Amino acid sequence: MTLAEIFRNEGKEEGKAEGKAEAKAAFTETAIELITKFVAPVSDEMKDKLHKQEISTLETLMKQIDECKTIEDVKQYLK
Repeated sequence: MTLAEIFRNEGKEEGKAEGKAEAKAAFTETAIELITKFVAPVSDEMKDKLHKQEISTLETLMKQIDECKTIEDVKQYLK
């Protein structure tokens, strides 16, 4: 493998990691907006917990947000 190929592969991996981070941030912000709109304002502590969740957990929460009536209901989805 040439030096150029090594750098190209490293660049691809960095790009994938950045893309995943951006997607996770977007999912987190969307979840916060939905919780605020349909359940209750989100505390800083809850925001921190949401930022630590996997995308799949956030996705499940967003799909089920209409079943959440309280913040305690939301917390049931968090790991």
